[in-house]
Amino acid sequence: MIDINNLLATPEDEYHDFKAQWYTPYDKAELIKDIFSFVNTAHHKDCYLLIGIDDNHKVIGIENDENRLNTQQLTDFLHSLPIANSHTPKVVVQSIQLDKHTIDVIVIKETTDVPVYLDEDKHPKQAKRPIHAGQIFARENDTNTPISDSASDYLVERLWKKRFGEDLSIKEQYKVKLSDFQHWEYFELDNVGFRHTMNPDFCMYLEEDKDNRYKSESYTLGQVRLDMSWNKLLLKYRNSTIDEFLVVFMDGVRFMTVVPNLGSINPMANDLLTFQYYLADSLDYAVEKLILNMNKVAITPDYGSKIQLLSRIVIFNDYNQLKQVTSELNQHYDDIKKKCTPTKEQLELCRGALSMDFKKSDPEMQEGHIEIMCEESNVGQFINKYLKNDHL
Repeated sequence: MIDINNLLATPEDEYHDFKAQWYTPYDKAELIKDIFSFVNTAHHKDCYLLIGIDDNHKVIGIENDENRLNTQQLTDFLHSLPIANSHTPKVVVQSIQLDKHTIDVIVIKETTDVPVYLDEDKHPKQAKRPIHAGQIFARENDTNTPISDSASDYLVERLWKKRFGEDLSIKEQYKVKLSDFQHWEYFELDNVGFRHTMNPDFCMYLEEDKDNRYKSESYTLGQVRLDMSWNKLLLKYRNSTIDEFLVVFMDGVRFMTVVPNLGSINPMANDLLTFQYYLADSLDYAVEKLILNMNKVAITPDYGSKIQLLSRIVIFNDYNQLKQVTSELNQHYDDIKKKCTPTKEQLELCRGALSMDFKKSDPEMQEGHIEIMCEESNVGQFINKYLKNDHL
């Protein structure tokens, strides 16, 4: 959501600019320059062109401006331009009522497809001047590159670093590399692991985890075999360990998955309702997405296994959504407890499936563990339905 009052109270900068009126047909080259300048910023946030605001930050409105464009019209105009590599900026025009006036805000969406520039000269019809091929406009502080010039080498270098993620911390760079599914390979040489083929400085190694842990958890339910083996995955950058995660091979070592986090509903209750989850913006989930997309036997689950796995693991957008949803569910603890308590039939099915891999004396076969597995699986599936707006 746009915080208009905050923008109006803030001097023009790398994130926003004020325009008294919309661009006339004679100023279409300026429109291109201004949008490209905000796309070509080194930060990683959306930018805003606020139209209907004068230089003194006074709201004067654009309700009578005959040159107004809506989102579709502005998008069509940008698509008509000979933009290099077809990296057309994404823009949204929002109209806002303010001080008895209407103002338009062009939201220029953040992208790493920078720098954006034309690969052919373009002289918009009726415009006073052309935009030349290869001209790079950029925004620094409150200033755009002049229309007759091109950005400095220093600014352009920052944009290329942004494009390839080199302006980020190593962990954030890891996320960028992990999203590049096609350039990762699995290897079994002196070590076992994964490497980024275009930049082998990013490499992940598997190590056996020797801690004593349950060899079956709630997210194994639904698979053919419920046994699993634990490993550590070390994320390396050159010779440094950046992070490490627990991973498990599941379903008779048919595929691998990152061990999810453990959450709970009503943590103050004596009888917790636990569930397994990932945060979509986290590094461990970036690893999980790579595993799910590698199409590698013994690493990637098949379609059916993937559906069963992810039906029992909740994927929140971020930590804020996790907090919000669990807070909402805390208010319905008793109802959720009733709905997620496993039936005798479910417990028997779980016990029978476990007996294929475990002896009666194994901790995985104990009644308490079976009940927790089944209930936790039910809670995970319940929350996934809740996130799809199903009713309690």
